[in-house]
Amino acid sequence: MDLRQTIFKAQHIKLPPLEQSETDGKDWSPLPWSLYFETQRTVSVSDTNFNVYASGTDNSGPIFVLHHGAGHSGLTFGLTSKHIYNSDPQSYTVVAPDFRGHGATTGNNQNDLSLDRMVDDLVGLFDALFPNNRREVVVVGHSMGGAIAAHAVSSKRIQNVRGLVLIDIVEGSAMDSLPSIPMFINARPQTLESVESAIRWHIESNSIQNHESARLSVPSLLVPINDGKRMTWRTQLLPTEKYWKEWYSGLSKTFVLAPTAKLLVLAGTDRLDKELLIAQMQGKFQLEVLPLAGHTVQEDLPDRVGDIVVLFWKRNRPLNIPVTRL
Repeated sequence: MDLRQTIFKAQHIKLPPLEQSETDGKDWSPLPWSLYFETQRTVSVSDTNFNVYASGTDNSGPIFVLHHGAGHSGLTFGLTSKHIYNSDPQSYTVVAPDFRGHGATTGNNQNDLSLDRMVDDLVGLFDALFPNNRREVVVVGHSMGGAIAAHAVSSKRIQNVRGLVLIDIVEGSAMDSLPSIPMFINARPQTLESVESAIRWHIESNSIQNHESARLSVPSLLVPINDGKRMTWRTQLLPTEKYWKEWYSGLSKTFVLAPTAKLLVLAGTDRLDKELLIAQMQGKFQLEVLPLAGHTVQEDLPDRVGDIVVLFWKRNRPLNIPVTRL
């Protein structure tokens, strides 16, 4: 199910109640970040204190940088990050920050989610984490994060990028969906009784299909209301509407022309636009389709996404072929 289908569904179904049944038998309690990452730290760049989850920071192999989408947090990649890291814990590094205006990140101008600002954030944060980097890098972005990742890689401001991965974001479907996104946002509850009820709502509304991932990622999307008795969304999405077009306009061309190997992971192919269809037939990027997933593909099928990303890097890493002197 792609972004357009997710929005359509939100318009035509009755969303589940917020009240939690005492007899449903499921555990809706939050899971700690420490089950999925080795470290959590604050990295200050410009006017922002970024909250960064990471594993394998002392390793010397490839670096996988994971950029979440609008309204999410670095923990949306929790299960995927763990799977990638465990593929080679002596070599791989995974980094999943909360970007500006999201999660536990703080600072000034947190409502400025303009494309240029977000690209500067990604580049500046990478440089702060890996100064004078010589290691190979794979940049992964989900939804809005994919647009930021594509522009950052295309700018050549991150050194040694060996791969660019976009997860469930296509310019054509994103631009067509813009008029419906406010309806989708307004279909969500504006306040929630508790973290547990928010986790349950995400599962029962099919926003996230993976129960474990919901227990990990959803708490980071919430903040308490002043009365301390209810919760609301950490990131208010409607005020970001003025940035939506610039996030996605020209994304297909930016992705296709990015100077690195490219992978597009989708939950459905029905909205591949003309530019991407032609480029895909010409072999300019790798396409993986996971139709059983929803829009948050990396949460619904984390092991599958992790495997795809690791194999993509292995396929595109440089070969060290010894030279035989005759």
